[in-house]
Amino acid sequence: MKAVVLIEPGNIQVKDVPLPEPGPGQVRLQVTLAGICGSDHTLYHGKFGVPMPVIPGHEAVGRIEKLGPGVSGLSAGQRVTIQPNVSCGTCPLCAAGRKNLCPSKTRLGVDANGVFAEYATVPADYVWPVPDGLEDEVAVFTEPLAVAVHAMKIASPQKGDRALIFGAGVMGLLVQQMAALSGAEVTACDLSESRLGVAKQLGAVHTIGSTDPIESFFGQFDLLYETSGAAVALEQVIRLAAPRATIAVLGLPGKDQPIPVDMVVRKELQIKGSLIYTDEFPETLEILKSGRIQTEAMTTEKVSLEEVDRVLRDFTSPNRIKMLVEV
Repeated sequence: MKAVVLIEPGNIQVKDVPLPEPGPGQVRLQVTLAGICGSDHTLYHGKFGVPMPVIPGHEAVGRIEKLGPGVSGLSAGQRVTIQPNVSCGTCPLCAAGRKNLCPSKTRLGVDANGVFAEYATVPADYVWPVPDGLEDEVAVFTEPLAVAVHAMKIASPQKGDRALIFGAGVMGLLVQQMAALSGAEVTACDLSESRLGVAKQLGAVHTIGSTDPIESFFGQFDLLYETSGAAVALEQVIRLAAPRATIAVLGLPGKDQPIPVDMVVRKELQIKGSLIYTDEFPETLEILKSGRIQTEAMTTEKVSLEEVDRVLRDFTSPNRIKMLVEV
């Protein structure tokens, strides 16, 4: 089969590799559409420190092509999406329902081969049937939207809340839409005017761009979501927060950042981390099926497996939001 293989940081090749055989409790998926994510870019540059070569990619829609031994409740030909963070299921955190925090979880497309390939093997417990009528181009957003759905539980917006979404990439735009569904008045903040244009299209009431004096917005927001992972982001978000505001941090800057602790104390701010998801996939698929989340405006490009290298090399282009891989 054809697959994108990350040989070493910055070196991707499209190769013919053996067709993976599903083991006990696994299914083999014929991939039809995959999403390129910021963590794929991080992996591409070697910042995860994982063994290579590896097939990247962790967002996908496809059809089950073969069932491994012991798999029941699924059938060949069934259209599914995948949950790519496979927890151990036995540690105290997994037992407590916090499998997103499992220290031994395997990340498909990072620690194990992923979905930038014609076929992929996935644990059967980590595939979710796609509802009839939900197009692949929408269903492929299930994994990132599940992150946003989880963030709503970490920091729950209420009607009338002044919500700031820091970063208008895919995650920021999904979080923005989820917050707006709860009745929050949403402001999007990003350096890219093109991304802010999409944010407005998707319901942002206000925007803060690179030419706006950000100081004039300090202290104005009740609920803030940091989705960018930028080095100075959390400090700015703290300054933008109103007294007693809640801040949810989704973005990962890659290293520790200084923050104005005095301001956190004097404002009585709550800062909460929000890491991927737990059991949000069924709920997320229902949200997508309902049509309440718009995805078309976020899809800026569809590429082939052969073009993945080009996309990852130029991933930070401000005009790009979500790139999909047609397999």
